[in-house]
Amino acid sequence: MKHIALILFGLAILLSCAPQKEETTPAEEVQPDEYYIGGDFSIMKKMEDLGGEYKIDGVIKPGYEIFRDNGYNYARLRIFHTPNMEGPVCQDLAYTIATAKKAKDYGFKLLLNFHYSDTWADPGKQFKPAAWESASFEGLVDSVNQYTRLVLNEMDKAGVLPEMVQIGNEITPGMLWPEGKIWKPEGPDWESISTLLKSGIQAVHEVYGDREVQVMIHTDSGGDKEKTETFFNNISSRGVAFDLIGLSYYPWWHGTFEDLKGTLRFVSENFAQDIVLVETAYYSNGYYPEPGEWVIDYQPYPPTEQGQYDYLVALNKTLHAFAKVKGVFYWKPDGLEIPGSGVNYLGRSLFSPTGDAYKGIGAWKGD
Repeated sequence: MKHIALILFGLAILLSCAPQKEETTPAEEVQPDEYYIGGDFSIMKKMEDLGGEYKIDGVIKPGYEIFRDNGYNYARLRIFHTPNMEGPVCQDLAYTIATAKKAKDYGFKLLLNFHYSDTWADPGKQFKPAAWESASFEGLVDSVNQYTRLVLNEMDKAGVLPEMVQIGNEITPGMLWPEGKIWKPEGPDWESISTLLKSGIQAVHEVYGDREVQVMIHTDSGGDKEKTETFFNNISSRGVAFDLIGLSYYPWWHGTFEDLKGTLRFVSENFAQDIVLVETAYYSNGYYPEPGEWVIDYQPYPPTEQGQYDYLVALNKTLHAFAKVKGVFYWKPDGLEIPGSGVNYLGRSLFSPTGDAYKGIGAWKGD
C-alpha cells in the first residue's frame, strides 16, 4: 500500500500544473500518410508562450503551420512525471495535453514519449520519479502501469489520444535505475527491464482496447548493429511485444552513414517490427562537437545552414532505401534563443535564434 500512496501523491502533483529482406523504395513512391515525418515539438509551446515567433520567408506564422506546410505530419511530445517546470523540463501532463491539442488542431498525429522520470532520461541517466523512489521493484512495475494508464486516460478525455506511444526514452542501458538497469555488477539483468516494459505496454492496450495504437521501444543505437541486436533480441525473447523499433542517430555520437545502413539492414532482415528513426539533428551554427571519449571523429557535412540541409537530404535518401523504415523525427527543430527562458538554443534547430526558418525545414520534401 505504501507504493500505491506514493504513486497517487505523484500523480496528484502531475495533474496539477518474420524476417524480411531489404527493399528499395524510392521516396516519391511513399505516400505521405504512410511515411511519418515528425519533429519533437515538446518546447514549441513554451517558446511561443514566451513571445517567440516563427517566420518563413519573413512571414510570421504559428510554428505548427510552418512545419505542416513543409511536409511534417507527426508531433512527438515527451512527458515527465513531476518536472520542476524550469527551462526545457516543463512537460507535465497539463502542458502535454495543451500542446497536443494545438498539434491536433493543425492536423498532426501524435507520438507520446514517456520518460518515466521527473527529468531527462537517456543512456547516461534513467532517474526514477521522486514519487517512486522508495517503491519496491513490484511497486515500480505497478507504478509504470498505473501512471501510463492515467496519462493516456486523461489524454483520451481531452480528445488527444496519441496514435503512437513510446515506452521509455533511449533505454539501451535500461530504465528506472537501479532496479531496471541492464548492466549490473552481478551481470546483465534482462528480466527486470522486460518486466517493466511489459507493464507499460499492457497499460497502453488496456486504455486503447480495440482502438489502433502503435507501441514503440526506443534505443540510441542507430549506428551500432551489435548493440541493437543485443537489446532487441533479449527483450523479444522475454515476451516484450511491440510494433516499432525506434532508433536515435546523431553522426557525432553514433557513427557514419554506413554504420546506420548496417543497423537498418540488420533490423530489416531479422525483426518483424517496422523501424522509425525517432531522433536525429544536425548543426547549422558553425559549431560541431570535438572528437573525444563519446564523440566520433566524423563530420559528413559542414555545420552550416547548407550543410544541415545536405545532411537531411542524404539521410532521407538513406532511410528510403529500406522498406521497413516508416519514418523519421527531427529532435528539437523548434528551438529559439529567448533570454530568460532557461532553454538552450544548441544550434541544431531548424530556425535561426530569432525564428527565421532555415533551408533544412523543407529537406524531407525536397525543397
